[in-house]
Amino acid sequence: MVQMVTRVVGKVPQLINGLVDATTPKLQTVWKYARVALRPPSISELPEVHKGFQDLVKAYRTQKWKQVTVKEAAVNTIVNVEVTCWFATGECIGKRSLVGYQIPGAVNFEADLSSSSSQDGGEADMNQQVLTKQGWSLLAALHCVLLPDLIGKEQYKGPQLEMLARRWQDRCLEIREAAQALLLAELRRIGPEGRRKVVEDWSPHLPSYVDPALSLLTEQQQASAHASVGGNGLVQSEGEDDDDDNMIGGSDSPAYRMSESHESRRKQATAIVMMGVIGAEFGAAMESNKKGDDVQKKNVAEGFGIQNYSHARHTSKALTFLLLQPPSKRLPACTPIRRAAVDLLGRGFTVWEPYLDVSAVLLGLLELCVDGDRLVPSMTFGLPLSPRADACRTARHTLSLIATARPPAFIITMAKEVARHNAMAQNAQGQHHHHNLQNSVLVRAKSEILRIIELLVDKIPNDVSELLVEVMDVTVHCIDSVTLKTRGLQEMFPAISKFSNISYCGHTRRISVGAKNGGVAFYDLRQNKCNILPAHNGSVCAVAFNPDGKYLASYSMQDNKLLFWQTASTSLFNLGSTQTKCVKAYTTTPINLPPNTNPLKTVKLVWVDSHTVVLLCADGSETRFRV
Repeated sequence: MVQMVTRVVGKVPQLINGLVDATTPKLQTVWKYARVALRPPSISELPEVHKGFQDLVKAYRTQKWKQVTVKEAAVNTIVNVEVTCWFATGECIGKRSLVGYQIPGAVNFEADLSSSSSQDGGEADMNQQVLTKQGWSLLAALHCVLLPDLIGKEQYKGPQLEMLARRWQDRCLEIREAAQALLLAELRRIGPEGRRKVVEDWSPHLPSYVDPALSLLTEQQQASAHASVGGNGLVQSEGEDDDDDNMIGGSDSPAYRMSESHESRRKQATAIVMMGVIGAEFGAAMESNKKGDDVQKKNVAEGFGIQNYSHARHTSKALTFLLLQPPSKRLPACTPIRRAAVDLLGRGFTVWEPYLDVSAVLLGLLELCVDGDRLVPSMTFGLPLSPRADACRTARHTLSLIATARPPAFIITMAKEVARHNAMAQNAQGQHHHHNLQNSVLVRAKSEILRIIELLVDKIPNDVSELLVEVMDVTVHCIDSVTLKTRGLQEMFPAISKFSNISYCGHTRRISVGAKNGGVAFYDLRQNKCNILPAHNGSVCAVAFNPDGKYLASYSMQDNKLLFWQTASTSLFNLGSTQTKCVKAYTTTPINLPPNTNPLKTVKLVWVDSHTVVLLCADGSETRFRV
């Protein structure tokens, strides 16, 4: 006991010294800021302080505080709490300290920070600078957009549309956003007559991509132009100087920049962007159900309408050419003009769709998104973006725009491509064909396809429910069947599992989907087959496998029937093919739901045991059925 007390007493000075060493920097920081924040009032401020004390004493003597109503007391309390939150609590939260600001490099500031925390601080400062640049860029762009109204149309001189079009996909994101905002605002300001004049000025410069022999960007023209200047300066590095010429992808020599061929190429690139912006923003969509269509039709740009669509067709061909054209010396892979074409394809897809090969466009966009998972950190955190990451980000955004603007076009096209890929895989012979199929874009871009499907389920589930079988065809192609066996559909792809007319059985490795036409699709993942059986006379609202997978229940609100299906094998030990047949049918009570009810929240089938299922309705009712 004595030895323990001795050891404790001996460590007291060490503890005191450690406490002093630890608290001294903090106390110095507190004293440094307290001298400013807690300084006494100056001589000039003493009269105001004296008056304030006099008011308090007077209120106490006259007992004025007792005459305050409950309402006034409540209001004063709320105001005091609000002021406290603003100027006390809010400031402490903002500076992350009760006293003073934690400023890197200041006196006595956390000198013992680790190297990892220093790196985190550097990244935070960089992100803060990026956000500041974007904020100032947006502020400048909006200020210029509002400038005509502030100074009057008589004194206002509009920006050069040609310059803004060349900066539509500038490498600097701030310049890009400002140029896009200014160009769109100026096109709206000049009105239909002004836009008609712009179309007349720039439509002759659109390249004739329909006839490649007339395009300045074809290999034959590249070779002749290359020979005419002696082969100097036709190849541009993607990281070189950022000037107007990078719009067309070539940083040519000074002598070649003055040539007529280069000027024509630059006008072609500018015309593509200018016509693409006008068509995307002021063109007429083939099918539009938005409000105010009559007003929009009056302002449709000439040549981008339903009857007169010459410019729309020509521009769509040019944009598609830039997306699908293989990389070359004159037109590298990740250049501003290619990014502009990708961006405008998404912005005006409803205008270009009748003149596009939708399948080729979607596959071309997916090709750009193949390395999206690897480039995500660069696209999310690291700026400036590399040309590859910038092209990938633009293609992702375009795919999202196309899918949300025309869900049937995206879903049906992808389902057809998946069916074509599966047919080729079944007929493939030899390692060479197998290798080509494994390197196809449908295999390499599976994660991006699933991302778009998840977006559609989240944003527009009604459109997805109309084509749920096609969506499942694409989903089955994209998910890994081996991982699905161990983790299940709910864990691998929870978005598609939200639909009550989709069910997965881990024991039999089968997926069932209720179709809009009343059929029930059965996907056998072991044999990679899909069978669709006629089941109901209306849309199938819910399906569910029982726990052991021997029975499936399906329900339709339109014919008010609930059916039980049994799956049986046609060979010994369940090694052969399976047959599915209806073993029992029930007539249910009609359910009345609003027409626009979310399909994810209508009805649901839940098995309570191997032979009993419960029908749960959105109105809260429950009905049991037994097979």
